[in-house]
Amino acid sequence: MAGTPREQAKSERRRRILDAAAELFARHGYRAVSLQSIGERAGISGPGVYRHFESKQEILAELLEGISTRLLSGGRAIRERHGDTPEALAELISFHVDFALADSALIRVHERDFGSLEQRTRHRVRDVQRRYLTEWREVLRTLQPERPLQDHTTRAFAVIGLINSTAYSRARTASPDEQVSAVLKEMARLALDIPPSRKATP
Repeated sequence: MAGTPREQAKSERRRRILDAAAELFARHGYRAVSLQSIGERAGISGPGVYRHFESKQEILAELLEGISTRLLSGGRAIRERHGDTPEALAELISFHVDFALADSALIRVHERDFGSLEQRTRHRVRDVQRRYLTEWREVLRTLQPERPLQDHTTRAFAVIGLINSTAYSRARTASPDEQVSAVLKEMARLALDIPPSRKATP
């Protein structure tokens, strides 16, 4: 259900606060950003922010827990649809590339400000991230059983890091998103030793 107009408006204001915080944290760092500046960026008065979040720490936690949970849910859904197949691995790559292009600010926030999370929140985020990595590793393990398990973990982690690096390199190129996406997918497939997809010939 979509909810009442009041509930929808509240959800929209909350989303604006999170988007504003992600942008400001990515640009200036968590410690340099105030709740007031987040509210101003979101078009919400300082006191209005407190109606949605009790603290800046709560905002950071929701940003980083939220994106980690979304990645895990997406990875699981891909394996449910495709099993541990080449199609699943190709879709995991595409899924993560799309994330890196759309949410580069959150990648930068995570890299810079993960340590600013409270310890228990860091543990939760790390646990979700490990489970997301496992989705990749299990597909690789099934497709390439001759490799040791640690090898699959290392390769999955490295490819995810490669894709995430676009959060920094993207601003230095004039390439359109479509080209960046194609290059990242090709590099990831090569790194994981996936044969290139071939269109059926008549």
